[in-house]
Amino acid sequence: MSAADLGQRYDRRMPHPHVTARVEVSAATERLVIVSDLHAYREPLEAIEQWLTQFLEPHLVFVNGDIFEGGIDGRFALEWTMRHAAGRTTRGNHDSAVFEYLMADPPPSDRAPEDTEFGAYRVMTPEQLAFVKSLPDILDVHWRGRTLRLMHGHFNLRTPERTNWRLRPAELSELFADPAVDLTVIGHTHYPFISRGDAGAVANTGTVAVPLFRYRDPSGREIDRRVDDPDLAVSDSRPSFLTVTEANGRLQPRIERFDYDREGLLRRHAAHDSLRMSLDIRRTWVMEGRAP
Repeated sequence: MSAADLGQRYDRRMPHPHVTARVEVSAATERLVIVSDLHAYREPLEAIEQWLTQFLEPHLVFVNGDIFEGGIDGRFALEWTMRHAAGRTTRGNHDSAVFEYLMADPPPSDRAPEDTEFGAYRVMTPEQLAFVKSLPDILDVHWRGRTLRLMHGHFNLRTPERTNWRLRPAELSELFADPAVDLTVIGHTHYPFISRGDAGAVANTGTVAVPLFRYRDPSGREIDRRVDDPDLAVSDSRPSFLTVTEANGRLQPRIERFDYDREGLLRRHAAHDSLRMSLDIRRTWVMEGRAP
């Protein structure tokens, strides 16, 4: 079976049954740092690395899915994840595509562009592949008497359908809010928000790499999700991640906006031939947060 066939097969099915892992976090930990949608880009992770140096108090990093697909640094992104978040990483839809290659018998032998899941798969070590294979779909995180549920967000526990990345925060909150946990954290849509309601609290980390603020609907009309969002300025196309602290028995999630060397990222990718994503599309996505 070719790499393309494997990707199409995964796109048609849901990862079922879902694998859930439990994580116990010491009460001495002062802050949780949750990043999502790395998408095989090095520069955002180098910027996060620098950002983390400001914290002198104990903190833990979590990666909430989609290590791969988009950039040429899949192995770097995986090494970063293994170093910072071993045992605290969920499997996203693009990570599951790599899992499909692991299950193939015989293994696929096609060549593939560097900026694809299969391009990353081809350069991984057996240890790294084993790490991908071990990733759970859901993390139940227990910390200071509170529970966080981390799941990438490409599926939900209410319906068998895949999650449309164009959904608005209110629609996502309806799908993912659960009063059985104190906070549900998702990614996948590349759009950050925090929602609190009677049905439960939901936070979306956004993406550390390539936000999706603007896209065209089926009629061709361009939508900018920031227009009706009081928390995001339309002029701000920076990526994001989530931090969670605790005070007086309540979790305090916060969207953290930051930036990285986006022009440097584009120059590096321009120097590589035969990538799947054109440089023009990559520039629009990285610099403007606009989906092709």
